Amino acid sequence: MREKAVLEAGDLPGWLAGIRGKTPVMAPVKRGRVSFTFAWIDSPADVRLDYVRTILPPKQALLPPREDLLRLHPDLTAAPAVSAEPFVLFGVHPCDLTAINQLDWSMLQRHNVTDPYYDARRRAAAIVALDCLPDRYCFCSSIGSGRTRQGADVFLTPLEGGYFVEALTGKGEALLKRAKLRSPSADEAAAAKAFPEEKERRTLLRLDAPVADLPDLLEEHYESPVWESTALRCYSCGTCTNCCPTCFCFDVKELPDLTLGSATRWRLYDSCQYNDFAIVAGGHNFRRERQDRARHRWFRKFVYLNREHGQPFCVGCGRCSQQCTAGISLVDVLNSVIAEAKERVA
Repeated sequence: MREKAVLEAGDLPGWLAGIRGKTPVMAPVKRGRVSFTFAWIDSPADVRLDYVRTILPPKQALLPPREDLLRLHPDLTAAPAVSAEPFVLFGVHPCDLTAINQLDWSMLQRHNVTDPYYDARRRAAAIVALDCLPDRYCFCSSIGSGRTRQGADVFLTPLEGGYFVEALTGKGEALLKRAKLRSPSADEAAAAKAFPEEKERRTLLRLDAPVADLPDLLEEHYESPVWESTALRCYSCGTCTNCCPTCFCFDVKELPDLTLGSATRWRLYDSCQYNDFAIVAGGHNFRRERQDRARHRWFRKFVYLNREHGQPFCVGCGRCSQQCTAGISLVDVLNSVIAEAKERVA
């Protein structure tokens, strides 16, 4: 940590205006009566830092729901559509920061392959993170994502009347040159230090087993009736994966213009919950049954990628449970399997 200071709440709009005057800013804004989303802002007045979670994660700034990859021309040349304009991603909560770190691994390091489109955006991004307090859907304490700072350039901790500010990188120091800061008092420094413990205390939703135990536990209950009962409620709509901050599956399509003079290759989010996701050449579908697709989601998050990366590919943000059209709770399903395992042992 290079610098610690306090930003008064009344000085936040001026800081944001200074940043916005130099580079685009994506930040949380209000949508409708109770929802929030990350969006490119025109005015600091639109920014809302009192949110618990957004409908879609800040992942969209780095891996958009749809993006052009190539523009194809009649002379068979292709121009990559790589964008690298600097921007600031503002107000990212620790769970989403954890998710960005996991996306960094999946898009830049996994299988020793670097995705150039994600890489360009990631290098162009400066991230201002913001600590938060949980609601009934949050379970970051069980996952271990609630205290993440890695990946942030500036970290903000809410205080009464302002924010405790820490610059974590050179990018962060550059951003804070535009902010009106003052030195923290001893009480403010103590409040900031105590914030993570208060967050842990308020997190009521928890997994009933350590995440390190989940890969073996779930594999031992591959045929659990929990998967069938979950599938009976599931619509296979893909809402859970589309709002997930760590899902990175996509499909690639090509679309010619009406004159056939050029075409665009683009990618868009795909979902393992869609009926046709696992269809391969010859028409075979490896996960034709809804139960197979539902189970695969939990295994993908807590078994396969957990073993490959050393962390579950879930950050406890609660989006999937809150947004699920069938009211399926990821935690309730996991805890049902855990309870089944404990009952079997007993």
